[in-house]
Parts: sequence; C-alpha cells; structure tokens
Amino acid sequence: MNAVMPEIVDQRTPLVVVHPGGFDGFLTAVCEALRLNLPVDRIESLDAYEPGLFETTRSVDTDTDLAQRAAARILWLCGEDILSMIRAAFLSELPGIQSVVWRVLRGLLRDGNAGRGRNILDADTHATLAAAEKTRHEAHRFRGFVRFSKAPDGSLFSVIAPDHDILELLASHFAARFPNETWMIADAKRGRCLRHAKGELEILSVDTASLPKESKAVESLASMTDKGFQELWQTYYQSINIVERANPKLLARNLPRKYWRYLPERSSPLRGH
Repeated sequence: MNAVMPEIVDQRTPLVVVHPGGFDGFLTAVCEALRLNLPVDRIESLDAYEPGLFETTRSVDTDTDLAQRAAARILWLCGEDILSMIRAAFLSELPGIQSVVWRVLRGLLRDGNAGRGRNILDADTHATLAAAEKTRHEAHRFRGFVRFSKAPDGSLFSVIAPDHDILELLASHFAARFPNETWMIADAKRGRCLRHAKGELEILSVDTASLPKESKAVESLASMTDKGFQELWQTYYQSINIVERANPKLLARNLPRKYWRYLPERSSPLRGH
C-alpha cells in the first residue's frame, strides 16, 4: 500500500483513491476505503486520473486476494447477476462510473443493504445498470463484428476498436466457437489482446503502435491464402447489395460507421451507399 497522504484525512478535503487499473484494482480500492472508513469523493484508475485542485489522493496497489474475497462477498450477498452488472459497468470506462459503482458497493458491503443492487429507483444503481447495459450491448454487437484473418502460422487474429473494454465479455463466445484454434483479438484503443491457445484464455498487453490501423493493414498481415478469402468476402458483400433498395441510414444504424475501419467488407465503397 503506497499512501501519499497523512493517515488522518481532512474530512473537508475531497479525497480521490487511485488504483493501478483493472477490476481487481478497483475492488482493492473499494476495500481499502471501507476498511479505513475514508471519506472518498472519487475512485479512479491511474491511467485515467487527472489531478484536481484542492483534493487529496491516496494510492493503493492491487491486492488480488483481497479483490477476490470482495467479489465473493458481493456474490454471496446479491448473486451472480449483480456481480456481473457491477463488473460490466466498470468495463464501460464511462467518465465517473467508478465513483458511481463505489457508492453502490458502499451500500452493499458496509451497510449490508443487498437490495441496493436491485433498486433501480436509486440513481446510482440505475446509472450502474445503464453503464452495464451499454457494455453488454456493444459486446453483443462485436460477436458479429469480429473479422478473423489467418496469419502465416495458421493462427487467427482480429483487431477491433470498441468504445468499452469488452474483451473479457467476448472470451467465452469465441472460445466456444473456435475451441481448437489458436486465435487472438486485439483492442487497438487499449493495447490489450485476448489470446486463446490450447483451451486457455489470457489477456495480454500489446503496443498499440504495432497494431494495424484499418482493415487493409490487417489484410497485409494475413497469409496469401486468406487474402483470397477476404476478396471473396468483399465480392459476396457487393453481390448481395441491391442498389435500388440502398438505405444508408438503416445500414449505419445496424452497422455503425465507427466500427467500419476493421471490417473488410467496408474497405471499399458499396454501390448505392
């Protein structure tokens, strides 16, 4: 634990608890705040923290065992659905969401108010649920938006750039879909990579500068055999397009433009759109 403030906290000074990042780091910060009964104003990840005037910070190191015990406590008190909601809300990375979830967890863990996690009339619980739904909705979309390419070594790879940190929410879906393949999905925004090999899943850190910036760059890394399949995919997409029925607004609603740069079928203009 690395404290950067006096042990006696001025009750009038806004206090920000800063952790290294990740859900375990967040739960460690929550546990530390509850243990010391800190008057927490905000909880932030180190990479997103912007110091403000007239506030005090307290840094905590991730304690994986403590975080797992906190998760087990939430599971025991409220059930899998509430723990899942809290985790998905955290992964949304929306501004201020960690402080919102902190207030919900404070009610759950300190006051033993298990019903707080289900009371959507409570503003913080409602915001937590809304953030979780945003994350889950995007993860659901990317189950259809991930486009794998085959590398020269035979493994599959894909690059995505989602708004939320959804890699772990994609893991079980693609592990079930490709149980015998070695594959990886890289998040170009966060420099993280979900890797599956020999039935094992792990999330690794990667240099965002080394990742392709668009689908054509992804294609340049694919094997010569796979390039032929990508051209076939583009030809198929063009062939099913009916120019007279072109509806760009409907297309953009079902396939938002912000996701197009890693879709090979959108790497060339579509007639009528």
